[in-house]
Amino acid sequence: MKKSSIFVLGLAGLFAVSCTNVEKSDEYQALLAEKDSLAVVASNVNTDYDAALNTINEIENALEAVRAAEGIIMVENQEGNTNRAVSQINAIQETLQQNRQKIADLEKQLASQGSKSKALGETISRLKTQLDEKDTFISSLRDEIQNKNVQISELHDQVANLNENIDSLTVQSAQQQATIQGQDEAMHTVWYFIGTQQVLIEKGLVSKGGLFKGLEVLKQGFDNGVFHKADKRQLSSIPLNTKKASILTQHPDGSYEITKGEDENLTLNITNPAAFWNISNYLIVSIK
Repeated sequence: MKKSSIFVLGLAGLFAVSCTNVEKSDEYQALLAEKDSLAVVASNVNTDYDAALNTINEIENALEAVRAAEGIIMVENQEGNTNRAVSQINAIQETLQQNRQKIADLEKQLASQGSKSKALGETISRLKTQLDEKDTFISSLRDEIQNKNVQISELHDQVANLNENIDSLTVQSAQQQATIQGQDEAMHTVWYFIGTQQVLIEKGLVSKGGLFKGLEVLKQGFDNGVFHKADKRQLSSIPLNTKKASILTQHPDGSYEITKGEDENLTLNITNPAAFWNISNYLIVSIK
């Protein structure tokens, strides 16, 4: 064997022995452990970073859903569906609170890991601002709806009061109408009775005037239940159903006439009602 070959083989053996000794050394093993630890840390960092990104995506999706819900609330409010609008607002505020808590948890997690990522910090700050803006806007919508409900309630109360006043006025008007109608009826009510001498005496309407006097109408108040009731504005003629009759109460001449029909029976025609009933509202006719 040549000396050069022997030298190379010697060096190779020496290197192998040397490497074996290095791998078994404490320093080498410490370096390997540090490498493994750094690999684990890197893996954890990647995992935590992915989790942070997922959280951020969830929050941004929630904000997008809130934007869509805002339009629905405004439409519901304009159409007067305040109950549905308030229900939507409650759901949105709960969503905002949940995502605000997610941000707080994310910040705490990043702080515990000593993360100083400027991009993550700016993104979190932007999301917090958007959540605050949405919360302010939703709160203003709630206040607007509440004020609107108060105004509607006040309008309902005003309408109710107006209805009560109208009902009261209607009752008063009806009472006044009834009073006026009663007064008008009393003003134009007349009473008449037609009967034979005997019947008139029995009813207490007349009395015998003596041997040489005819029947005398009693001057004291009459029992209206005996008479026929009529409206003098509508009473123009009274069939007497007899061939002989005489009017016992006082009524001006010219205000009436007594006519005879084809059957010879008489009819009292009132030609001037105002004058006829001017002296008395009672008419007593004696028939035979």
